[in-house]
Amino acid sequence: MLWITIVAALAAAALNAASSVLQRLATNKPDAGALFSRSFTRQTTLSRLFLLGFGLQVTAFFAQAIALANGALTVVEPLLTTDLIFLLLFIYWHTHVKAGRREWLGVVAIMLGLSGLFLAANPQGGNLRYAAFPWLVTTAAIGGTVLAIIFTVRRLPHPQLRGFLAGLAAAAIFALNAALTKLALNQWQTGSFGQMITSWPVYGLIVSGILSIYVMQNAYGAGPLAITQPTMEIFEPAISVVIGIIIFGDTVSRSPLALAGESAGIIVALGGIVALSTSKRIYEASAQGL
Repeated sequence: MLWITIVAALAAAALNAASSVLQRLATNKPDAGALFSRSFTRQTTLSRLFLLGFGLQVTAFFAQAIALANGALTVVEPLLTTDLIFLLLFIYWHTHVKAGRREWLGVVAIMLGLSGLFLAANPQGGNLRYAAFPWLVTTAAIGGTVLAIIFTVRRLPHPQLRGFLAGLAAAAIFALNAALTKLALNQWQTGSFGQMITSWPVYGLIVSGILSIYVMQNAYGAGPLAITQPTMEIFEPAISVVIGIIIFGDTVSRSPLALAGESAGIIVALGGIVALSTSKRIYEASAQGL
């Protein structure tokens, strides 16, 4: 039913925004050199704020699943991007830094850009592949990229750029998680639970899931939340589509009109990131913990 889809998707968006605020507050704005360190990770993981935020994130996952079970992906995905609206509202509630024209235009640009990109691309599923070689290559590429970002983020003085790059690293890990989840669930649905737990995808998912939590909590500590969160939202689905094309043989629309729409969506979404990253209000909110 449509109303269930709308309510569940909006609930997931609000819960995602609230969880990101709590997890950002839990990081307590560390120095760049402390990011991705053992002490910072332990301190953040044991924080009540982080655990509460993570609990809200898990709840948001189930709300999203309800939305997807009752409605089409093309309806649910745009609704999920409203978490950026909730995010600005939560930032104002906590810091009293009111979003202005630049901030709202940036959020709207990201929402419209993402929606336009995926409507134009219209990705179609291919065939699941379990062969080890393409997965090893993909995992190595993502792992190498994430390690390079970690090395760079720890040495950057600018929180806006740190937040963007760390958000990009988290998005890459989340995209890998999504692909491995797809493999593991398919084994369960088409075979049995026993088949799933005796095959490699579920264990790859466990490892990548642990790494994703580690990268995510450091991403929230790296820079302003209003930069990190949109970066993850833009690049996670984009990287997921790339993985799908490379490994699963997924297809996207390649007509001149579709390519123009995809390019426009990317440009508009990235323009939104630029608008937020150069905002004095966002910097002020970051100075107050968000």
